[in-house]
Amino acid sequence: MSFSGNIIQINVPAQKENVQEPMKDDVQKYSTSIVRVAIDFMVFCEVIKARDINMISILMKRFIPLFIGLSSYKSKYAIECVDFITKTECLLSEYDSVRVKLGLLVNRKGKPGKNKPADMQQENNIKLVKHVIRGLGAGKTDKAMMRVSKAAPVVSEPAAGFESSGAKRKKRKSKSLKEDLFVLSTKLRELRPFKENRSRQTESFNKLSANIIWKVEKEKLQEFVIRHSKRAINKLENLI
Repeated sequence: MSFSGNIIQINVPAQKENVQEPMKDDVQKYSTSIVRVAIDFMVFCEVIKARDINMISILMKRFIPLFIGLSSYKSKYAIECVDFITKTECLLSEYDSVRVKLGLLVNRKGKPGKNKPADMQQENNIKLVKHVIRGLGAGKTDKAMMRVSKAAPVVSEPAAGFESSGAKRKKRKSKSLKEDLFVLSTKLRELRPFKENRSRQTESFNKLSANIIWKVEKEKLQEFVIRHSKRAINKLENLI
């Protein structure tokens, strides 16, 4: 698995059904659970950048039990995943399915590996327009707001060009990222979160799991998927 030129290799032991987790240490289980979720998130970000629409569908299926394990069977994110998969994989034609998947992403610059979610781009546009409107002051009129809203993308271009030109600009003092990473790595080396046979235990975290997907029951998960897929079908039929 490669991310930004770096090679990450993690060996995860296989887990058989109806077998208790081999990890006894709460810190180790908590750390392993975070790493699993982080890897899923990193893979999803790379898939979006590469615009791999087939892999997006596969990850959506994996995210259903993940969101349920993180939250509950009322997770709106898990419901959205079921709704998306039902429509794109079962109801829509192959042509319409591809159009829907491609419509999820946008690439403003047209460069390879620079895709981003379309809704995120829309949120950025709205944020930019609000920032420009706010600069009009308290006495702004409706016409002025409409005029500046149309000009917001053009107004932002000089500012973006100024920043990319390397011109010096006063920046607020902030803590160095290197210092934060140094403190974090130092503390992790002391804690050794993946060390086995740790003697220290924490009673308040005795229900932690090394993989939250293990906690999701297959029967309930199947009922969840069937129930919300039927709702997605009924919604589409009502629109038609």
